[in-house]
Amino acid sequence: MLYITAEEAARRWGVTTRLVQRYCKQGRIAGAEKLGGSWRIPEGTVKPDDPRRGDRTSAPQVPSHRPTSSFQHLMPLMGTAYAPGTAKAFVASLAEGSRASVAQAELAYFSGDAERARDLAAPLLRSDDAEARLSACLICAFSNLTLGRINDARFALDGALGSLNSEWGGVRLLK
Repeated sequence: MLYITAEEAARRWGVTTRLVQRYCKQGRIAGAEKLGGSWRIPEGTVKPDDPRRGDRTSAPQVPSHRPTSSFQHLMPLMGTAYAPGTAKAFVASLAEGSRASVAQAELAYFSGDAERARDLAAPLLRSDDAEARLSACLICAFSNLTLGRINDARFALDGALGSLNSEWGGVRLLK
């Protein structure tokens, strides 16, 4: 399935990006998903009706294939609100498992230890947990960039794209 950004949808529909984001958050756009901090919308989706005006001119929304993941566990340290200065305690509070391992790698990276972050994330590159695997690919990519290992970073990014394509029905990068 091909996707467009909220910005592209706003341009096509003649509305603001914020309105499109609000439609997504309210569940008014079938198949819209939040990936990282951005919304992706199935290409060809029509603008939702405005309930205030009684508009019923656009085609009804047809539910589309939804990925098995909602990305709730992707990059858990980045995706969780916690008080400043408590990141280490937050990571320590997580139950053992792939989510905790990813958070430990994130903490190492954001603490300035890219080599340790890469070493902690590397075993997760073969994880059965798709979100842990994708998180590990991203951490390894950024860590390797920091370490000046460009080919290793490219390899990790290829792994991330492969993970997205195999687990979530294909991703087309928009230019």
